Amino acid sequence: MNAKQEFLDILQDYVDFPVNEIHTDEPFRASSVVDSFVFIEMISAVEDHFGIRIPNSDLVGFKTVDDIVGYIERKAA
Repeated sequence: MNAKQEFLDILQDYVDFPVNEIHTDEPFRASSVVDSFVFIEMISAVEDHFGIRIPNSDLVGFKTVDDIVGYIERKAA
């Protein structure tokens, strides 16, 4: 599984620019222009795609794309 690429493929549906322009170690919301509503929709798509559940309390830890990908890799393992 390439969680990073799979996540970026999902993210592409929610942003209006190529996801390869996102620096995955920089603050996620600032670099992707994803507002809170879209973020929640995207997380729902991530949960469905990877077959995991992400509690709301864990969402505050998602600062970068790398944070999200790391979380997915741990939960899906």
